Amino acid sequence: MRSIRERSPRPSSQRRNGSAKTTTRETLVAAKLNQDQLKRTIGLPGALSVTINQVIGGGIVSLTGVAIGITGGGTPWAYLIAVVTIILVSIPYAAMASALPAVGGTYTWPARVVDPRLGFVNMWMALMQQCALSLYGLSAGIYLHSLSDFFDPIIVAVVIVSIFYVANLMGAAFSSRVGVWLMVLMLIGFSVFIVNGFGHIEWNAYPEPLPHGFTQLLSAAALLTFATMGSFGVAELGREMKNPSRDIPLAMIGGTLVVGLLYVLIAIPAVGVLPIAEVADQPLSVVAEEIMSHGWWVFFILGGAMVAIVSTLNAQLLWGSKGLLAATDDGWLPAAFGRVNARFGTPHWILTALFVLGIVPAIAGLDISVIGTAASALVQVMLIVILLVSLRMRYVMPETHARAPFTIPLWLHWALTVIGTAVNLYQITLLAADFTPVVWIALAAWLAIGVLIAVLRYPTVGRILAARATASDTAADEPATLNDNSTERTTP
Repeated sequence: MRSIRERSPRPSSQRRNGSAKTTTRETLVAAKLNQDQLKRTIGLPGALSVTINQVIGGGIVSLTGVAIGITGGGTPWAYLIAVVTIILVSIPYAAMASALPAVGGTYTWPARVVDPRLGFVNMWMALMQQCALSLYGLSAGIYLHSLSDFFDPIIVAVVIVSIFYVANLMGAAFSSRVGVWLMVLMLIGFSVFIVNGFGHIEWNAYPEPLPHGFTQLLSAAALLTFATMGSFGVAELGREMKNPSRDIPLAMIGGTLVVGLLYVLIAIPAVGVLPIAEVADQPLSVVAEEIMSHGWWVFFILGGAMVAIVSTLNAQLLWGSKGLLAATDDGWLPAAFGRVNARFGTPHWILTALFVLGIVPAIAGLDISVIGTAASALVQVMLIVILLVSLRMRYVMPETHARAPFTIPLWLHWALTVIGTAVNLYQITLLAADFTPVVWIALAAWLAIGVLIAVLRYPTVGRILAARATASDTAADEPATLNDNSTERTTP
């Protein structure tokens, strides 16, 4: 059986000159992977919590009212359409993760299936999302400030990001357990809203589902896809999951289904308790204040809305370091930057860099909404790349695809890739319509830096990958097995 590296494209420098000189240091880097020190500690419950915590964020609180303003009583149906759409477009992603469970799939998959430079640029686009960690912290601070002037949003942001930074330093197992408890608390908070809300619905006067026509319903559904996506993060944890080929598809699809059901149940009372004019374009807290006592309302704000935000922060720190780790192992960044702590199995220097990236915008008073908007657009582009790579993988790695526990027919893969690409392109147009010149400048600057690194570092990366491929070729007579770096190493 041939290895994946034999089936996947080799670096162009290697193709041009198979005898390219490799230094001793590059040979050592090729032989030793930091990611091999990661620990398999995340089971299916932890994987589900990553998906649910990443998908449920502030969007359910803020975007529900906006959707009501667009389609009125059709909001529950809009959520249903949005969730079904996101599940459909996530199926090729889940199939890719099942076939090639990897550390940092946003980098590893394009790098192995197409070209390392595409992998780096794709990872770089996803990395900008980590700059928005301050946005989650500040949002939580604003919630607390609304309850008491004692809380300063900036201080709260720094404290919250610091707490989850420390939690993630203590290992993926600890961070995922924290995520499970946050998920439980959050689900209780939103369940309180649902139970109280259903008891106050005026069923005889429930708003009609299509007050502004089917087109507006679809417009609301398109908007709400922003509140229902995010399941891709769990696919970055392939090296830290006990059974990634099985659990990643289950977590991506099952977690999104759970969130979708929750959203529909929240939306039903959101449009059926108060007149549409009073809840259109208003946050969910307006309805919550109407149906709950003050104590339960505070619990909903803290245990539901605020925990939804901070749990997203925790999940993003957990998976956000993995693409950088995989890229570092291939030589894009100094190997020491990706060093993994022997005790906790965490890439402490990368996590520290993400921590700094997360608190500096808040401390400096930067307009984080600009970063968030630009990052959202780049994430859509990143998802399109993965969809296309997942389709190409079937052709360049047919044996690997055939061994995957979760596969889909070729015709369905093509159809879902086309649908997913269209959905993501539409989301990009929605975001771009509100871009300011500052957002365009931020996007251009970020991409320019990434492309510059890709150009300057690729010769070194090519030599490291060539050395690794040579080492793999020398062991070609031994049985090949799929390792966690989405490459096949040989073992006795």
